[in-house]
Amino acid sequence: MLRILRYPPVITLLYMLMMLLISYLLSSVNVHLPVLHWLALFIVIIAMLVVLSGGWAFKKANTTVDPTTPEKASVLVNTGIYRYSRNPMYLGLLGLLLAEACVLGNSLCLLVIPFYIYSMNKRFIEPEEKALMRIFGSQFEAYKNQVRRWL
Repeated sequence: MLRILRYPPVITLLYMLMMLLISYLLSSVNVHLPVLHWLALFIVIIAMLVVLSGGWAFKKANTTVDPTTPEKASVLVNTGIYRYSRNPMYLGLLGLLLAEACVLGNSLCLLVIPFYIYSMNKRFIEPEEKALMRIFGSQFEAYKNQVRRWL
């Protein structure tokens, strides 16, 4: 069961459940405006495009997409969406959290976001970057100096 917690979408889902709980327990501050639902839809579309373009770039480069095995990376992908973010798939998942906050209409849900970013950095991104540094060395260092971690 705990093995499933190795995957970023599962962790994101847990944060989404936290936001749902916050909204439920503190429903007196919920605000429901149609514009927030439209904004959420827009964010979801952009987030999914970002996630899919990141995955597609990995698939096109014929390298691993699995964050649990960064040592299997065969190519440093730094084209496409990776010119703007070193972690577009995590960025897209973050977008889903932002969209949920809009749908729930509870600004307190946004308090979850910094914890999400911190946990993704510590649990996934930093170990991935260490592995990429071991594999690609100065090539990854140069890329890291040119492209921000999130956006």
